[in-house]
Amino acid sequence: MSATYAWADHRLFRWDGEPVLYGVDDVSLFHLDREAAEVLARWRPAEPLVLDQTPPQDRPVLEAFRRARLLVPARARRPRPRPPAGTPLSTLVLEVAQDCNLACRYCYADGGTYHGAPRLLPPAVARRAARYLVDRSGSHGEVTLVLFGGEPLLNLPAVRAAVDEAETAARAAGKRVRFSLTTNGTLVTEEVCEFLHRHRVSVSVSLDGPPEVHDANRPTRGGSGSYRAARRGLALLLGSPRAPVAARVTLPPAQWDRIPEVFDHLIGLGVHEVGIAPASPVTRDLLPTAEQEEALFAGFSGLANRFLAAVGKGEVLPFSNLLDLLARIHLGASRSAPCGAGLGYLAVDTEGRFFLCHRLVGEEPFRVGDLDSGPRPEAIRGCLEALAAPREEPCSRCWARALCRGGCHYENHLRETVLGLPFGGTCGFVRRWIELGIRVYARLCASGHEELLGRIGARARC
Repeated sequence: MSATYAWADHRLFRWDGEPVLYGVDDVSLFHLDREAAEVLARWRPAEPLVLDQTPPQDRPVLEAFRRARLLVPARARRPRPRPPAGTPLSTLVLEVAQDCNLACRYCYADGGTYHGAPRLLPPAVARRAARYLVDRSGSHGEVTLVLFGGEPLLNLPAVRAAVDEAETAARAAGKRVRFSLTTNGTLVTEEVCEFLHRHRVSVSVSLDGPPEVHDANRPTRGGSGSYRAARRGLALLLGSPRAPVAARVTLPPAQWDRIPEVFDHLIGLGVHEVGIAPASPVTRDLLPTAEQEEALFAGFSGLANRFLAAVGKGEVLPFSNLLDLLARIHLGASRSAPCGAGLGYLAVDTEGRFFLCHRLVGEEPFRVGDLDSGPRPEAIRGCLEALAAPREEPCSRCWARALCRGGCHYENHLRETVLGLPFGGTCGFVRRWIELGIRVYARLCASGHEELLGRIGARARC
């Protein structure tokens, strides 16, 4: 009996009159010539499909669709992947300081304290956690230690202890350790810069744009603006002969119409890359209107168009949101989960307790162990299954699922559990953003920029 085939889940886009076929499960992309588009239009409604019973003139194109896994055996449609739990650690986030010298108006961590009393990570616990990461990394040849807060530079003794212990343990194990640190920049000194340079620590500075934008979002605890101090710290970092410095921007909905201005201001300061994040809706006041969401997409879309124009001039616009999306598309990086939380990625609070991710620190339902007993695989699995359950069915029908998988666990918890909002509040924007990324990728392919896409793809492996 001849094998029967069905169409794999796909979406057909048409840009500038040209058809582009997107394979949903494989994150694959195909420009269709006229013949392929006509064959697809004829046979797309047909299911099941027996290839050797199709007209000879159509069969070569249908065979090409089969080889591209756009036609699959009729009973071989893929189930939604189930992420495992209990995988070896590859990334550990250390809450070095559950405290902060700023009082950011959108802070999801309640002023850096994560809804508890301000406290610092003891250096001895920092050492234990750093060694735990290396010791429990299994076959990973490289691990990442993230120094986080609050403001981690409030606790330099723990930062130094963690870095020293991780380097010592990694050398003994024949592994490599990467370090990253996220700071508000206000406490950066020449001594700090020297330490970060010596240990090759990647730095991301939280800076929200021009003074009036930044200061409205990120005042000091005394109520004054922090822009001047943050810019002074950034200048020290940029003046140090070290790894590139990224800017991390967080904007509430009322500022989404200023995205181009914010981006240009930060590039003008000399940062090497800019990532822009909408503020988490920690209160209902931070929920956007339809007009504000449109402004957000317009800002991202404008930067995507500028990215394409820059490529035409031999330049790369350092907009990390788009670079990360293009990297995943290039690698065909279909996600089994929205992020690595619980899947080789965990956070440790100042008391040595494991949480599913750094944004869920302090949320008791997402505490999954401690340094004494280790992470509990059954607790991780239970958290992941509970978080995925509300979106299991709707996500399974979404064409963007392989590049999304339901979105940030913390954002979903915040919207649906804390604020009591219905599922899917950000789905429309996410789909538009992913479609925009596919459009940019397709245009880069069509204009012969495969080498650039390879370099962009390499960033996802780093």
